[in-house]
Amino acid sequence: MKIRDIDTILINSPGRKWTIVRVHTDEGLVGLGEATYSNKEPVVVAAVEHLKQELIGEDPSRIEYLWHKIWDRSSISGIWRMAGPVWMSAMSGIDIALWDIKGKVANLPLVELLGGKYRHGMEVYTHFGGATPEESAKQALAKVAEGYTALKGGVRSSSKDYPLSPYVEDGRPRETAAQFAAVREAVGPDIKLLMDCHGRFTVAGCIRLARALESVDLYVLEDPVPPDDLSAYAKVRREVSMQIMGSERLNTKNQYRQLMERDGLDVAQPDLMYAGGITEVQKIAHIADTFHIPLSLHNTKGPVGIIAAAHLMASIPNAAPTEFVTGIPWRDEILTEPLQVENSYVLLPKGPGLGIELNMEGVEKHRWRVGDPR
Repeated sequence: MKIRDIDTILINSPGRKWTIVRVHTDEGLVGLGEATYSNKEPVVVAAVEHLKQELIGEDPSRIEYLWHKIWDRSSISGIWRMAGPVWMSAMSGIDIALWDIKGKVANLPLVELLGGKYRHGMEVYTHFGGATPEESAKQALAKVAEGYTALKGGVRSSSKDYPLSPYVEDGRPRETAAQFAAVREAVGPDIKLLMDCHGRFTVAGCIRLARALESVDLYVLEDPVPPDDLSAYAKVRREVSMQIMGSERLNTKNQYRQLMERDGLDVAQPDLMYAGGITEVQKIAHIADTFHIPLSLHNTKGPVGIIAAAHLMASIPNAAPTEFVTGIPWRDEILTEPLQVENSYVLLPKGPGLGIELNMEGVEKHRWRVGDPR
């Protein structure tokens, strides 16, 4: 079997365009992957087109070889050891599709190729918002009623002019603490609460914010500081009482290893798309296991990426609840069978490979093309 072609499909989802990658073989099998990198989707599509020129004609079963051919052997179309989210997203989409093909050839679900089921699915958390503490509490209660046992909210923004600048952003500690306190009182002590800092604070600013939230009993504080300086994570971690999680903005197993060696993390949070696909993120999970650190994927993707994440997370021992975006009622229209979510778990399909297929009628209904309004 040889790779005949690789193409992409963009789906017009709100906030980001799901970037589906298809690897076509000369025997008719098609593997599905996802390469969504928010707001950079057309650039990722171009990167897939560039990478594929050295993959046409290759044996799709040689996943590790093909990963490294692009990563460290190619200076023509590949990365040549220069990680970044655009290139890594493109490679991730291809990598996931190759694993899908491998499962279809073996007639086994992907989880079986990754060591078998450690658990029956992927435990997930979802999100709450709200302009006031009362609205946040109401939204959180609604999600708990739907069966979710872990919820994430964000910090209050301090500046309309520079919402992501660490030099002017302090997260409005009193307001943010009031919001999370209302949610905690509403949902009770057994629901895990996570707070996303979006990597926007200085070390001192994040410590001040975290101390204002100590009475809320947060499960994790996500991405407290920008990832440019890995030592900053450890500085925050030494001074606060809650677990530190990060960072979706890292792209390789070596970056995660260095962050763990600096004692910067309690929970590792790679993105399956940004960090090299199943081949690389499985290694990140194994490295994290040696540091007794669980994995919680950043997972703001479409159904192909969600299911790929579920297979990986169901196979590893050190899994923490993973992100799951709700509120897109037509999401399952692009699949022939809908995702199954029960009691805060995404369940695994039973078919070979990823166990999902595209419903092309739904795909065409929601397809986005370069030049369409965003």
